[in-house]
Amino acid sequence: MFKEATGGRRFFPGQEPVHEWATLQHGDCVHVWSNGSFLYPAFVDDCADNGQVIWVIEHGTGSRRLFVRDDPVTLYTS
Repeated sequence: MFKEATGGRRFFPGQEPVHEWATLQHGDCVHVWSNGSFLYPAFVDDCADNGQVIWVIEHGTGSRRLFVRDDPVTLYTS
Protein backbone atom coordinates (compact mmCIF):
# COMPACT_ATOMS: atom_id res chain seq x y z
CA MET A 1 0.00 0.00 0.00
CA PHE A 2 2.69 2.52 0.98
CA LYS A 3 5.98 2.70 -0.87
CA GLU A 4 9.37 3.78 0.37
CA ALA A 5 10.73 6.99 -1.05
CA THR A 6 14.32 8.21 -0.93
CA GLY A 7 15.73 8.40 2.57
CA GLY A 8 13.26 5.87 4.05
CA ARG A 9 10.29 8.23 3.85
CA ARG A 10 6.93 6.91 2.78
CA PHE A 11 4.48 8.37 0.33
CA PHE A 12 0.89 7.72 -0.62
CA PRO A 13 1.04 6.24 -4.14
CA GLY A 14 -1.42 7.19 -6.83
CA GLN A 15 -2.79 10.20 -5.00
CA GLU A 16 -2.06 13.88 -5.34
CA PRO A 17 -2.09 15.91 -2.13
CA VAL A 18 -5.05 18.20 -1.59
CA HIS A 19 -3.73 21.60 -2.65
CA GLU A 20 -6.93 23.54 -2.00
CA TRP A 21 -8.35 22.67 1.42
CA ALA A 22 -11.48 24.70 0.59
CA THR A 23 -12.50 21.91 -1.81
CA LEU A 24 -12.90 19.47 1.09
CA GLN A 25 -16.36 18.89 2.54
CA HIS A 26 -17.63 17.87 5.96
CA GLY A 27 -17.29 14.09 6.26
CA ASP A 28 -14.58 13.64 3.61
CA CYS A 29 -12.01 11.04 4.61
CA VAL A 30 -8.40 12.25 4.47
CA HIS A 31 -5.03 10.77 5.32
CA VAL A 32 -2.90 13.16 7.38
CA TRP A 33 0.84 13.16 6.72
CA SER A 34 3.63 15.26 8.20
CA ASN A 35 7.28 15.42 7.14
CA GLY A 36 6.79 12.48 4.77
CA SER A 37 5.30 10.17 7.39
CA PHE A 38 1.73 8.91 7.69
CA LEU A 39 0.08 10.07 10.92
CA TYR A 40 -3.55 8.89 10.80
CA PRO A 41 -6.77 8.76 8.79
CA ALA A 42 -9.32 11.43 9.67
CA PHE A 43 -12.64 12.92 8.66
CA VAL A 44 -13.09 16.58 7.78
CA ASP A 45 -15.20 18.29 10.42
CA ASP A 46 -15.08 21.88 9.18
CA CYS A 47 -13.08 24.05 6.81
CA ALA A 48 -12.77 27.81 6.44
CA ASP A 49 -14.24 29.15 3.20
CA ASN A 50 -10.81 30.42 2.16
CA GLY A 51 -9.19 27.03 2.86
CA GLN A 52 -6.67 28.42 5.35
CA VAL A 53 -8.01 26.51 8.38
CA ILE A 54 -9.34 22.97 8.66
CA TRP A 55 -10.67 20.86 11.52
CA VAL A 56 -10.37 17.08 11.27
CA ILE A 57 -11.51 14.27 13.55
CA GLU A 58 -8.95 11.51 13.91
CA HIS A 59 -10.39 8.11 13.03
CA GLY A 60 -10.20 5.70 15.95
CA THR A 61 -9.58 8.19 18.76
CA GLY A 62 -12.16 10.83 17.89
CA SER A 63 -9.63 13.58 18.65
CA ARG A 64 -10.49 16.83 16.92
CA ARG A 65 -7.49 18.65 15.48
CA LEU A 66 -7.03 22.07 13.93
CA PHE A 67 -4.56 22.74 11.14
CA VAL A 68 -3.68 26.04 9.50
CA ARG A 69 -2.35 26.16 5.98
CA ASP A 70 1.22 26.90 7.10
CA ASP A 71 1.39 23.78 9.30
CA PRO A 72 3.75 21.06 8.05
CA VAL A 73 0.93 18.66 7.13
CA THR A 74 -0.18 17.18 3.83
CA LEU A 75 -3.70 15.87 3.31
CA TYR A 76 -4.60 13.14 0.84
CA THR A 77 -8.14 12.05 0.04
CA SER A 78 -8.85 8.36 0.17
